[in-house]
Amino acid sequence: MRRRTGFIAPPARRSASAGRGVTAVTAMTFVALLTTMGALPAQAAYVDADGVPARSVGSAAAGTRLAAEQSVTVTAQAPIAVEVDTYSAEVPPPPVVVAPAAAAAPTPVAAPASVSADVVWPFPGVTRISDGYGPRSAPCSGCSTFHDGLDMNPGEGTPIGSIAAGVVSSVTPYDDGGLGVHVMVDHVVDGQNVTSTYGHMQAGSAAVSEGQSVSAGQRLGNVGSTGQSTGPHMHLELHLDGVTAIDPYAWLVQHAGPM
Repeated sequence: MRRRTGFIAPPARRSASAGRGVTAVTAMTFVALLTTMGALPAQAAYVDADGVPARSVGSAAAGTRLAAEQSVTVTAQAPIAVEVDTYSAEVPPPPVVVAPAAAAAPTPVAAPASVSADVVWPFPGVTRISDGYGPRSAPCSGCSTFHDGLDMNPGEGTPIGSIAAGVVSSVTPYDDGGLGVHVMVDHVVDGQNVTSTYGHMQAGSAAVSEGQSVSAGQRLGNVGSTGQSTGPHMHLELHLDGVTAIDPYAWLVQHAGPM
C-alpha cells in the first residue's frame, strides 16, 4: 500500500470575531430599514411593480369613498331654486280735511221729451194701484172681466184732480150703478182729443158742472165707493177721440212722467 506523503492542511475555521461582525452588520441593516419605513408615509411604503403607489388603506370601496368625499360636481343641469320672501310697506297719506261747502240748490231733473207740463196724475205723490187695465177676473157680480181703466186707492174722501186742462163734458151727481157718481172731461193733449172719466166718487162730492173749463189738477170731486164698487177707490178711464179706450197708466207715465 502506497502512502501519500505531504502535508494536508486542516479545514479552515471561521473565527468567532468574524461571525460576530457579520451578525452586527445584519442587525444594523435591519434596524435602518425599519427606521426608514417608519418615517415614510403609508402610501410610500407600498409600491406596485410599476412604481405606482398602491392603495394602502382599506379596500377599493374605501378608496372610492375617499374620492367621493373629496370631490364636488356642479352642473348646469341641476339649478338650485332659491326662494326669497319680499315685503313692502305703504304709508297711508295724511287725511285731507275739506271744509264743509254751502248747501247747493238741487239740480232740476229734466222731464222726458214726451212729458207735458200740462198733464198731471190725479193724486200728488205715490198712490196705491189696486187694479190695472186689461183682462181680469170679475171682482163682483156686476163687474166686467175686461177692466177699461185704472183703479187707484189714495183713501176715501181724497180730492180727485183733473189730469189736464179741459172742459167738463158730463157730470153724474147720483149713484146710477156702474160708475156711480162720476165726471167726464174733454182734453186736447199733443194735438189729440182725450176724454178722462173719474168714477165711484162720493155721493154729493161732484165739484164741477157741464161745460165748465178746468185746469190741470183742479178738484173734480172726492174718492168714494158708489156704483159697482168693492171698496173706496177712484176708477180712471181714458178714451181717444171719446171712443177708443187706452191704458191710463201707460199714457200718464208717457205724458206726466213716473208717479
